[in-house]
Amino acid sequence: MNNTPLDELQWKSPEWIQTFGLRTDNVLEYFSQSPFFDRSSNNQVLKMQSQFNEQFQIQLQQNPHFLQQELKKMKGVEFIVAYTQEPNFWVIRKQFRKSPNEADALNDYYIIGANVYMAPVLNDVISSRLLSTTLALRKAMNTLHQMPKFSPTEGHYYHYQDTDPYLGDKSRPGTIINTPNIGTTVSNTNLNTPSDKEAADRNTNSSTLISLLNML
Repeated sequence: MNNTPLDELQWKSPEWIQTFGLRTDNVLEYFSQSPFFDRSSNNQVLKMQSQFNEQFQIQLQQNPHFLQQELKKMKGVEFIVAYTQEPNFWVIRKQFRKSPNEADALNDYYIIGANVYMAPVLNDVISSRLLSTTLALRKAMNTLHQMPKFSPTEGHYYHYQDTDPYLGDKSRPGTIINTPNIGTTVSNTNLNTPSDKEAADRNTNSSTLISLLNML
């Protein structure tokens, strides 16, 4: 049994398309072959009813809006074609029908060419982006926390060890940025020399921010 989450799954059936083609009037039928389709949906109920109703089948073939009109008479889960851009792009929407004029969207699915995908949930997208941002900030703060240095001869300075991604574990020589108390400037920008108390406060603030990031 395939335990792959639906939002990580890609499905297609070239054999089906080769036999029936893929158009707006049969794209829901193609979608119904996929694992994304709900067998208890109203679409499936109407499909089963149409097998024993010749007049129903004729209406489906002659009127492209007939299925949607019939779905509006029912309540429950249904699938509709929400967007069309022939010949190779459709959006299928899964929704819960409450009344003929009211339905709540549940999921969207994309059909691109022969491939069917489930659209990611917005909450999952935002959570993933926030996690990436938090990890990047945590790494940056750890690096900044290690940069301030002091020596009797150099005074207060910042030491940055730059890692070259093409060298793997080998690092390029670190960059020493001296404060102006010995007359050194970096890129023509004057840096104020912090007092011992200011340096201690700065390290304390950095440690506090790193602790907060680790709690996320």
